[in-house]
Amino acid sequence: MASKRPADFGKSGPSEKKKRLSLTIAQKVELLKKLDSGLPVRKLCEMYGCGSSTVYDLKKQKVQLLTYFADSDSKKLMSKRKHMKPGKYEDLEVCLMEWFRQVRSEGVKLSGDMILEQAKIFFDLLNIEGEFHLSSGWLDRFKKRHGISEGTTCGEAKSADHENAERYVDVFEKIIKDENLSPEQVYNADETALYWRCMPHKTLRHEDEGALEGFKEPKDRVTVLACANAAGSHRCKPLVIGKSQNPRALKGMRVLPVHYRANKRAWMTQKMMLEWFEKMFVPEAREHCTKAGLPKDCKILLLLDNCPGHPPADQMMKDNVFVTYMPPNCTSLIQPQDKGILRSMKRKYRRIFMRKMLMGVSEGKTIDEFRKEYNMRNVLYGVANAWDMVEKSTLHNCWHKLWPSLMFQAEELDDIDADFGGFRVSEAKKTVGEIMEYAKQYSSSVSKELQDKAVEEWLDVDDDGPVAHAYTSQEIVRMVTTPEEFKKEQREEDSDDENSTQDDEHPKKVSHDRTIELCEELICALEQRPCITEQQIMQVYNIQSTLIKEKPKLLKQTKLQDLFKAMCDKRTPSPHPSSAPGPSSAPDIVKIPVSPSVSTVTPVSTPPETPDISLPDISNHSDPADISDRQQDITLAAVPSTSTPSMQQ
Repeated sequence: MASKRPADFGKSGPSEKKKRLSLTIAQKVELLKKLDSGLPVRKLCEMYGCGSSTVYDLKKQKVQLLTYFADSDSKKLMSKRKHMKPGKYEDLEVCLMEWFRQVRSEGVKLSGDMILEQAKIFFDLLNIEGEFHLSSGWLDRFKKRHGISEGTTCGEAKSADHENAERYVDVFEKIIKDENLSPEQVYNADETALYWRCMPHKTLRHEDEGALEGFKEPKDRVTVLACANAAGSHRCKPLVIGKSQNPRALKGMRVLPVHYRANKRAWMTQKMMLEWFEKMFVPEAREHCTKAGLPKDCKILLLLDNCPGHPPADQMMKDNVFVTYMPPNCTSLIQPQDKGILRSMKRKYRRIFMRKMLMGVSEGKTIDEFRKEYNMRNVLYGVANAWDMVEKSTLHNCWHKLWPSLMFQAEELDDIDADFGGFRVSEAKKTVGEIMEYAKQYSSSVSKELQDKAVEEWLDVDDDGPVAHAYTSQEIVRMVTTPEEFKKEQREEDSDDENSTQDDEHPKKVSHDRTIELCEELICALEQRPCITEQQIMQVYNIQSTLIKEKPKLLKQTKLQDLFKAMCDKRTPSPHPSSAPGPSSAPDIVKIPVSPSVSTVTPVSTPPETPDISLPDISNHSDPADISDRQQDITLAAVPSTSTPSMQQ
């Protein structure tokens, strides 16, 4: 019989059913961040009105949630969406989103019809069975699932880019305020292509040469990554990406003026970017902030654009250093590096390159001869020198579009008028004027071959050069369907062949003593040049002093090597001449117990002449182990009869 309910059940009214609360994707990500910061689970349950089991379930899905949130195009839509439920064609949508992000990073306007057409291409490449029905309803559901806002499709006008840029300025200001960041703690990094042996279209020629057109071969391209902070007080060591892993010109160089990496296409990859962030940027930025008097664990922000070679933001976090990405298609409007920093660096590089070329031509070299001599070693030093020559005011003032309030925080810089003068001549015209004037100083015939317009175009010839690989539809499908094989292929491409080196001559080896002599000659030569300062001469003098200080260590090492060689020669046995002909016989070996203080060597062939050796009496020792400890075996080897009959030591 069923038990009866208590008589007083329900007197206070029917029990209310607890309302189920479903968090949005944005709320879930926010909850996980607070959980990582150390907030107790009970406190989180009170804040979000959920149970503890919900918090633990979200913790298990942390990786998926963060990835899904980071991949979304609109964080605003993530505040409305509550589930990560995939669509019917999951692989197709993953491929489509990868293609969508790549195309958007290139600034291409996308319409709904373009997305549907690309979806049909992926449907065929993935060999999905059945018929794919293209409809606006599927497109709407796809955009909602992946947080794609209406503004990023349907052929928005160019003015929308300015609107996005203006909105992001407010977002950036909020990040700075919430995180309490100073200009010393905020960095921006960006890549640029550099055609390092490119010539103007109408360039110089020798008298016995014909007209020579401009050079712009793909093999002459490198990618340069530059990074500096908003205060202009710290510029990180540049990263140069070439095509050859081990150029001959760099053989024997133990110290490089830049970080150098290579792959077959000289492009930035996500793996390379992650390595730069963790092993190069984080230590350099942390060291600078510490020297600037900031706490050792202060936050550092790195601002990046949506380049395909940049990993997701959640992968680029280390030691309280984090990354934020700008919206696509507005980096040219607000990104500091794009506002003149990289352009200034490349123009200064070309000025250095042109001066070397003019000097070579004036000495009788042809353009081809100069280009063959100009190798990767010259490129690395040229890039490092050009990066150091970028003015501090340029590094600082290029942030004003993104960080307007920074204008009022600026310190009084010595060269501030170089960027804000009312009658300022543009840097391009200034550089062209310097190059033309430099050419005239060498020869009037040389300067006639140069034209202002051609030189001005040459300065910005690689502004639109590729810096990252754009994947094809087939590569995207392989990336999604066979990720391990695709990663293996990428690793094989990144590990360049040892034989694919530049056609450069092996560097000449210079001895330590000769290096000291060269420093002395250089000091004497510099002292005769009025354009050289005392500080510059002292730098060479300090280098010479360091070399002299290290010389005794090299001499000591040489003496040790000679000593070891002499010992080896002494230990090498020499053949003993025999007095009588005939085959030599191996000596007899005899072992006898002797005292530790006595060693005897006696020829076996003459036993009567063996000296009488009295051994200490050890028979009274009762412990056999003690007896064995005091006994030693010594080998008695026979010597030829012509030698000394006996020898006692």
